[in-house]
Amino acid sequence: MAIRALSFRWVVPAAGMAAALMAGCGDGGGGGLSNKNPGPNDVGVVVAFGDSITMGNVCACAPYPARLAGLVGKVVVNAGINGTTAREGVNRIQGVIAANRPGFMLILYGVNDGIHGQSTDGTLAALRKMVAICRESQVVPVLGTYPVPFGSHGVFADRTVALNLGIRALAKELRVPCVDLEKEFAGGRDPVTGRTETDRALMNADGLHPNDAGTQVMALAFADLF
Repeated sequence: MAIRALSFRWVVPAAGMAAALMAGCGDGGGGGLSNKNPGPNDVGVVVAFGDSITMGNVCACAPYPARLAGLVGKVVVNAGINGTTAREGVNRIQGVIAANRPGFMLILYGVNDGIHGQSTDGTLAALRKMVAICRESQVVPVLGTYPVPFGSHGVFADRTVALNLGIRALAKELRVPCVDLEKEFAGGRDPVTGRTETDRALMNADGLHPNDAGTQVMALAFADLF
């Protein structure tokens, strides 16, 4: 789990934390994240690709990509678009890669698909396609899971849990590094359902979007990869 205070960022060696994260959500290998064959891409550039949680338009705070840039010393392009789905992400990912030539792409997509009633299998197929496009373009992909929503978005909690299970399995199958934000945001488990409960201190009142503290947790979690 990412450490939530900057002053304690290096209590655990970065390589160890990256290995722990990858082992918990996929099989991306140990050590720092690298791109050994970037081709025309710039290993000093990272694209954060996703929806409003990446874009950061709900929280009146710096979005996670801007914070991540300061933590890892790379250019981090915020390619989040409010309200978009994984299926829409497939249609625009190639253009984003061509425009930015990143060495790495952080893919956090899928919760809006569930909100709009799309199947989990279809969402995972879209994520699989994004990973393939990244690799064809010599970009290292990273997948992420979502915090489990609550409050007004709690009706989508079960779908999000199912999506996260699928993302973990996909990351393991494809050997893609994965950041498990469901675990990073966990505040315990529901004693009745056994489902992970999100720490409400890290979220906005809508139960879907991280607040300032949660956005910092996101940045630290992704930073641990590098």
